[in-house]
Amino acid sequence: MTELIALLKTDANAVNAFGALASAIAAFLALVVSGISVWIALRAMSAQQKHNELSVRPLAEVTVADYENSLRVKVRNNGTGPMIITAVQVSDGTDLKACVVEWMPPLPAGRPWNTFSHELKDRTLQPGSEIVLLELTEYDGERNYAACREAVRAALAPLTISVSYTDVYNKAMPVRVKQLSWFGRHK
Repeated sequence: MTELIALLKTDANAVNAFGALASAIAAFLALVVSGISVWIALRAMSAQQKHNELSVRPLAEVTVADYENSLRVKVRNNGTGPMIITAVQVSDGTDLKACVVEWMPPLPAGRPWNTFSHELKDRTLQPGSEIVLLELTEYDGERNYAACREAVRAALAPLTISVSYTDVYNKAMPVRVKQLSWFGRHK
């Protein structure tokens, strides 16, 4: 070490060479640190983007209600982000239609559906909200509701509903399929 110091005191070119070498090493280390910083930033950005996508992920559920005084089929968003419905398909195994009510028998004269939905393409559901696809509820004093209910149960039992949807990033989610065989359990 003392020889190096003595050389630096006597030779100006050695001092310049040593300074240039030290500057080159410092610049190379700065480049390596910068490269590592960019890599860390890209990884953090990727992780943040994945987190953002998962934090607004929709989760479709087709629910059914079969009571003595009410029948209902609905689509619900149980996820954490908006659900954009791209298609609802209702099938009996051979034919395909866009809504449940198209499969239903005619109701007795003057008897309306309580609620039903037609084609749902491009409808949006916020987290926790739902769309009723079909509802038939007994009115007070209604006399022929039981026969109407049984006809609707028979029409619903062989059907299968498929809901295709995306998240807000337009990423297709797994298709939710629900068989409505629950309505046929009273046979």
